[in-house]
Amino acid sequence: MMGSLQGVLKEEYARLKALEKKYIREIAKLPKGSLQEKRIKGRIYPYWVLSRRSKIHYRYLGNLPENRLRRLKEQLALKRKYMSLLKNVRQNKKQIEKIHGRK
Repeated sequence: MMGSLQGVLKEEYARLKALEKKYIREIAKLPKGSLQEKRIKGRIYPYWVLSRRSKIHYRYLGNLPENRLRRLKEQLALKRKYMSLLKNVRQNKKQIEKIHGRK
């Protein structure tokens, strides 16, 4: 009985490692930074926010076509989803490592 449980844990750990690699690869394909919309005198202005060398940089995206802005928002939403899934995978890996005794 105990041997089969160890086998299941090993399989689940391997599956989680593969998922972790997949999510890291997918996140790397997506744009870095985030989108921030500032309201100035009643109008909304989109800005691209990046952190470089511990400084935050804002880039105005006002002349970006609406369809590209929409696509950027979709990509960032997908990135947030993958980052959340990656966090869950890493938590599950830690639990298995505690149970199985891996370091």
